[in-house]
Amino acid sequence: MTDPAPGPRANGSAFGPSDALMLAAVVMWGINFSIIKIGLRELSPGGFNGMRLFITAAIFVILVALSRDKFRIEWRDILGLAAVGIAGNALYQILFIHGVSLTTASNTSLILSVSPVFVALLSAVLRIERIHWAAWLGILISFGGIYLVIAGGNGGLRFSTANFKGDLAIFGATILWACYTVFSKPFLERMSPLKFSAFTVWAGALVYLPFAAGDVLAVPWARVSVRTWAMIVLSSLFGFVLGYLIWYNSVKKVGNAKTAIYNNLTPVFTALFATLILGESFRSRQLIGAAVLLTGVYLTRSGYRFFVR
Repeated sequence: MTDPAPGPRANGSAFGPSDALMLAAVVMWGINFSIIKIGLRELSPGGFNGMRLFITAAIFVILVALSRDKFRIEWRDILGLAAVGIAGNALYQILFIHGVSLTTASNTSLILSVSPVFVALLSAVLRIERIHWAAWLGILISFGGIYLVIAGGNGGLRFSTANFKGDLAIFGATILWACYTVFSKPFLERMSPLKFSAFTVWAGALVYLPFAAGDVLAVPWARVSVRTWAMIVLSSLFGFVLGYLIWYNSVKKVGNAKTAIYNNLTPVFTALFATLILGESFRSRQLIGAAVLLTGVYLTRSGYRFFVR
């Protein structure tokens, strides 16, 4: 895994506006996990996420209409955008929302933080970059951290426990998010982050919403509290619209790896807001797992440079 020779601004290593925006996105995603947990107190996972995805798709339609981007896309991109959108906004959302409903906000964020590891794996398999042996060591350490996080919350690995099922669902969602990130790069070379986000969200919504239609229609929306409606809207803005635009703007400017590393900070803010808003707490074994997981992710994405001359 070697970096190209150009200067810091050419390869995106210097701290700049995109870095500041990514920090803002991490804070928003940290809050978003608590927002979702509050919304799920009154709504089913399908009802909450179905309405959230519908609102997000509508917002993107408005944003594209108000921007200089045109709705037209090239025929060669249609199937690829649809596949990426279904993986990142249909399959991912199915696993993500059900996982969040079955485990804690902190556990969700910690497991999602391993996504840079899968970005590295995909990059290696697709021969986008070579991975140093120290980075592979980081991958193994990260999986050890995931084990401690999951086992620590349940007092051991017991497949019958609800938390464990939720953790596994989030783990699957993490793999899909890494795919969504890696395979976005070719499209972002030809279109804006807004257009890419809009079309992939629409593609995912067209597949996801029919599955969630029963849950959405079963909700007595007239009796849903103002607080829950606020959670849906805030989650649409923080979790989808603003988060996606910032994320893919960074992917386009500095690349997959340098963007994905910011995901490592999400657990810090998630734990902070989950403690302040939801009253969640970590067990000691989970705290150790969090430290191990984040150490492994850091070694995978950046720490390997200590071993490179």
